[in-house]
Amino acid sequence: MKLISKKLKLILRLILLISFFSGLNHFKLAAQDNDLCLGCHDDASITKEKNGKVISLTVKKFVFARSVHKKLNCISCHVGFDPNNIPHKANIETPNCMNCHYDAPSRHKFHPQMARATGQGGAPNVDCKGCHGHHDITSPKDPNSKFHFTKLLDFCGNCHKDKKEQHLQSEHFFAYSNNNPNVPTCIYCHKQPVTKASLLAPAELKANQVKLCLSCHLHNPAVTSPYSKSLVNYEQSVHGQALAKGKKEAAVCIDCHGVHKLQKADNPDSRINQAKVPELCGKCHIEVSREYRMSVHGIALKKGEKDAPGCTFCHGEHGIKAQPEIPHKMYEESLMKRATLIRTKMFYCVVCHADEAMMKKYKLNTIEKAHDWLPNKEAHWETVRCVDCHSSYAPPNLSHNILPPEKTIKKCEGCHQQNSKLMAKLYKHQKKQSREKYGFVNGTLLSDAYVIGSTRNIFLDVMSVLLTVFTFIGVFIHGTMRWVTNRRRRSL
Repeated sequence: MKLISKKLKLILRLILLISFFSGLNHFKLAAQDNDLCLGCHDDASITKEKNGKVISLTVKKFVFARSVHKKLNCISCHVGFDPNNIPHKANIETPNCMNCHYDAPSRHKFHPQMARATGQGGAPNVDCKGCHGHHDITSPKDPNSKFHFTKLLDFCGNCHKDKKEQHLQSEHFFAYSNNNPNVPTCIYCHKQPVTKASLLAPAELKANQVKLCLSCHLHNPAVTSPYSKSLVNYEQSVHGQALAKGKKEAAVCIDCHGVHKLQKADNPDSRINQAKVPELCGKCHIEVSREYRMSVHGIALKKGEKDAPGCTFCHGEHGIKAQPEIPHKMYEESLMKRATLIRTKMFYCVVCHADEAMMKKYKLNTIEKAHDWLPNKEAHWETVRCVDCHSSYAPPNLSHNILPPEKTIKKCEGCHQQNSKLMAKLYKHQKKQSREKYGFVNGTLLSDAYVIGSTRNIFLDVMSVLLTVFTFIGVFIHGTMRWVTNRRRRSL
């Protein structure tokens, strides 16, 4: 047994020695092969002709020595080449990078065509060497590399020139110019599937876009700013809820802020500049935008009045906005209630129109003085909203066409009559409030939709008419039966 054990150890040692020397010989051969190849290809005059064009075959040693592939053997990529024959191979194919870099498509999601390509031939965006080069491939960590984050904009801009021009005007580029280390690069954003080329469903694509933006502007403490706080409730906003339901029309970050030309609101060219917000929102909310442009607020904003409220003043920006502070004196003088203003969402009307300094600037009365003529003000504040009287009743009647003071309703009979002007506006609002409060059935039957002396509840109206008719019919039938019965008794 000991003899066998000694023989096994001897055999193992021989195998290890053979492996070592064969490996050493392999490395020597590799070095010899590279030296052999570069002995010719280092010559600047070496060329070939293909399709009538002269193509250089020069590979400089000092260039290849700086490449990430410097430790590779030439024949590792140029498979089947015979250095003793010229040409070295009957059918010379372009090296297939994906033989080694098999994960390239998953790491290059910004060029999804790679998933359907082989890494050779074709357009630059599906050809590895079109971006990375041939024998001069460098690591992105190398400050001299064209893929270093400080040079990516210029490199990607070689093909995407229009996107580069837009990015040069963005806040991201200005932050990069100020040496902000948290600025996203082309690759940082586009390594995620956030473009139409990713072939995702529209709603899923938009969800990815929101996730990308929030990854910095909400979840990265180094990037967050006072504006980031308003992003917290995006998911609870009408846009966020629509996106959660899979609606492709839902507005996400880039729909309002843009894609590459991201600018602050104080920039006159910005998409989210105060003067341009109504136009921006109007791309989706067409009818509302049309009404707003005709309103006193829309006209004032177009004239450059900074105090004129735009869409975001009342509706918020990302779904969250603190209730504005209103002086307690206003509640005492006008008899308004804070809870009512919150319920009817008229806070944003009152916060401006209770400001004496602002109203004096525009030669208008404060909300309390402007309604001195109104009898029983407290009851009106509880029932009627500002927009019910102060906005136009012309179709589509969406309460955004705020009228000048001289055109608002001031005659009592305009509201207190059977065919009330408030029928089409206030009733719908109150009916919606009742259904939200009591549920659909109870909200319909027990509606709080009290509109200037009449419930305007079609169900109650029908039931009242039927009850009255059946009452009269019942009385008639009862009387008739009594009369018939009495005649029979007399005849007996």
